[in-house]
Amino acid sequence: MWDELQFLSRVARATSRRTFLQWSGMTIAVTVAACDDDDEGGDVTAPTGEADPAQSTAEVPATAPPTEPLNITVQARDSAGNPVTVGGEEVIVNVTGANTEGPLEAIDNGDGTYETSYTPLVEGQDSIAVTMNDVAISGSPFTVTIAPTETTIPLGRGDTGLFNYVYALEQLSAAFYSSVLSAPYAGITPEETQVFTEIRDHEVIHRELIKSAVGAGAIPELTIDFASVDFTSRDAVLAAAQSLEDLGVSALNGAAYLLDDVEFLEAVGKLVSVEARHAAVIRDLVAPLTPAFAGDDVVDANGQDAYRTVSQVLQDVSTYVPTAFDASQLPRT
Repeated sequence: MWDELQFLSRVARATSRRTFLQWSGMTIAVTVAACDDDDEGGDVTAPTGEADPAQSTAEVPATAPPTEPLNITVQARDSAGNPVTVGGEEVIVNVTGANTEGPLEAIDNGDGTYETSYTPLVEGQDSIAVTMNDVAISGSPFTVTIAPTETTIPLGRGDTGLFNYVYALEQLSAAFYSSVLSAPYAGITPEETQVFTEIRDHEVIHRELIKSAVGAGAIPELTIDFASVDFTSRDAVLAAAQSLEDLGVSALNGAAYLLDDVEFLEAVGKLVSVEARHAAVIRDLVAPLTPAFAGDDVVDANGQDAYRTVSQVLQDVSTYVPTAFDASQLPRT
């Protein structure tokens, strides 16, 4: 019998499953744990505990975004709560609620774990029932909230945060003029092409200059959405350009006094003067030979240029940047 046990233990190790031996009217379960590499030297040990659904667990996220696979991993455990290291159980997942899926038969990894997934399409709450051998596992059913992932971009604090704020605006402006020139509207004139090209080149230089100044603390490249702009229409392009240029000038006017570093302040002063030139030439394209370049909407009764607060600017920027900014650490006075 000993030779048979050794043989069966090697079979158990090779298949990662319990093997049964009939002897003298009894059925003996044989399994292997921590065997030596040498087949002849393997030890026969006590069998792994049976999987107990009431003790078995699952990894199910509490929240998940729609349209992305939601992964579920089940760990079989014995009655003492110890992980079972062999497969062979039937694990079924049923999803109800905002989304309905199932029954889903989980993939048996052969090591006591089982995996499945589904892709929720509807926002709301899903109830995920998991059974092992037709018995609910511990914690089942699980509740998952299906909702878009909310992320924010932290701008940082102090001068670094303010420069990140300016960097975000320069990214937006450079992307806008690049979009205009990549597919020009019908009837665009050589003069207009030259204006847009020069402004784009300036904005790209500004963007890279600010990024370099911030260094390792720079915010990432932004995802920008210009779906609200009809780039095939001259009027729509010029209206958006005027809005962005006025926004940039007023944003720099409203942020410059918050800077501590004199060199940073000097850099912003130089930037805002160029941005004001951009704003003037765009307004001249919109309404040639009129005083609109210095209209009452941008210059007050005291002859001073308009300014916007950080919160006002970020609200306007949200039209084009879907990801929210965290400006809570920026200086306010």
